[in-house]
Amino acid sequence: MPQIPKWLADTMMTVANPWLRHAVVTDTTMVSDELRLITFQGDFDEEHFLPGKIVQFRVDDTSFRHYTLSSFNKQQNTCSVLFYLHGKGPGSHWASSLQAGQTVKFRAGQGKLKYDEKTRHHFFFGDETTIGLFNWYKTTALACSHEYFGVLELHPPHGTALNNLKIMIDNVDTTLEAPAVSAIDWMDEMHPDCWANWKGATFYLAGRAISISRFKKYLLGKGVHASQIRMDAYWADGKCGL
Repeated sequence: MPQIPKWLADTMMTVANPWLRHAVVTDTTMVSDELRLITFQGDFDEEHFLPGKIVQFRVDDTSFRHYTLSSFNKQQNTCSVLFYLHGKGPGSHWASSLQAGQTVKFRAGQGKLKYDEKTRHHFFFGDETTIGLFNWYKTTALACSHEYFGVLELHPPHGTALNNLKIMIDNVDTTLEAPAVSAIDWMDEMHPDCWANWKGATFYLAGRAISISRFKKYLLGKGVHASQIRMDAYWADGKCGL
C-alpha cells in the first residue's frame, strides 16, 4: 500500500479496530545480517493463520505494510514474521525498532498464495522477501509427508538464513540487472531424471515481479501447465509498497 495522509490512516485504524489483533513481541532473532525473525504472542485462531496468510501492520503515521507469516503455533498462541531489513523504506525501519515486550496491532488477511494440499511435490522460487513464506511451506510439507524443492535468488550474505531456518533448498546469487537468469541457469543444469520427478509439482513463485514473469515463462517453455503455477509479486522495480 502506498503512502497515505495521516488522517486517512487514523480513520482506517478506527474503522478496523474491531478486527485488529493485539500481540506482544516475545522474541527477535537475526537469521542473517538483514533478516530478522520476530515472534508475536496473542489470541490467534487457526482460520486466519494458515500457510500463505498475511498480516498488515501500520508501520508509521502514513504507511501500512503487508507481510507473509513465517510460522504459527496454536498451542503456544504464537506466530512469526521474517522481516527483510533492506533499509529502504518505513517497513524496514519499523521492524528494526521492535523489541521484546512491545505490543503491536495488526490485521490478518487472506494472501494470494495458498498451499496446494492435493499435490505431494512443491517447488519454491523467490528471493529474500519470500523466505518467511517458504519456511512455513516447508513445515507444512514435512507435516504432510510431502516433498519440497526449489531455488532462491539471494544476495550472498543471506544464504545463511536458509541454514539457520533449516530450509533445504538451493540459492543462487542475484543481480538487479539479470532477474531470474541465475535461477534459470540452475534449472538448466538439473539432471533430466530429477526434472522428471518435479515437472508435475505445484510451483510457487513470489518476490520480484519481473523475476516471477521470466521464471514463469521458462517453466511454461519446459512443459509445465499454467494451472501448476501460483504467483504473488511482493515488490516491483520503481514501485513503493507493492
